[in-house]
Amino acid sequence: MNGHDIRCIVLDFDGTILDYGDPPVFFDAAVVEILNDLPGRDILWCANSGRDFEDQQRVLARSVEMGLRHLPDALICSESMIFLRDDDDSFVPLEPWNSSVTDALLSFHRDVQKELEPFLGLIRETYRPDPIVWHELGTAFLIDDGDRKPRKLFHDLLNYLAPLPDAMVTMNGGWVAVHMHQLGKGNALAEYARARGFTADQLLAVGDHLNDLNMLNGRPARHVGCPGDAVPEVRQAVRKAGGIVGSLPGPTGTVDVLRSYLDAVGDSRQPA
Repeated sequence: MNGHDIRCIVLDFDGTILDYGDPPVFFDAAVVEILNDLPGRDILWCANSGRDFEDQQRVLARSVEMGLRHLPDALICSESMIFLRDDDDSFVPLEPWNSSVTDALLSFHRDVQKELEPFLGLIRETYRPDPIVWHELGTAFLIDDGDRKPRKLFHDLLNYLAPLPDAMVTMNGGWVAVHMHQLGKGNALAEYARARGFTADQLLAVGDHLNDLNMLNGRPARHVGCPGDAVPEVRQAVRKAGGIVGSLPGPTGTVDVLRSYLDAVGDSRQPA
């Protein structure tokens, strides 16, 4: 493992760094501690979550209330949209990327929903999704994650959408969503890196579920990791890319990964 050139850490939210409770979700305390330490190491961080812009801002605000001081350099939202932090700590759309993505998604989800329409009644009867996201920029289903139901719907959607080569089905917990192959977390991360002038060697990405796979394959970010309870496909991808699988689950496992890489950064910067 060679982490000495890391300049930005890219983090998934759900299953990776969030605590769930009352008040609602916020960053795990140990994750906050590590993020607050990054400026002293000259390292930025970036959010890369399926949550939309407003939702990520709410989570960020709660985390600031819980002690977060080091804000992200960018929010990658809905696995496609990019918002860069400017000098006054507000987040502004990356253009023309966001506008191009919006145009592409409008056309794409029209086609997806036309293809899925004949199966929608069967999906409702079989899986009882609540809610169903069925709007011009998104197609997704939230279902009970017992009895491997999300994985079963995942495979059903792959079959239903076989006529659409651009369609990519992803899964995160009980959420099963349809995205464009040309987008997804990995491609959005690569565009963020181009905008900020980072190379793949300078990025560390951490995630835990199927929708994180295309940012954890070693291409958009050379350094990768996942918590110990990441889905098997993610653990396999991380190992194949030469990354680190945490020894513990959830945010604790993510902290394990981050400390391993940051210790390597610290060791490499010690005088010879």
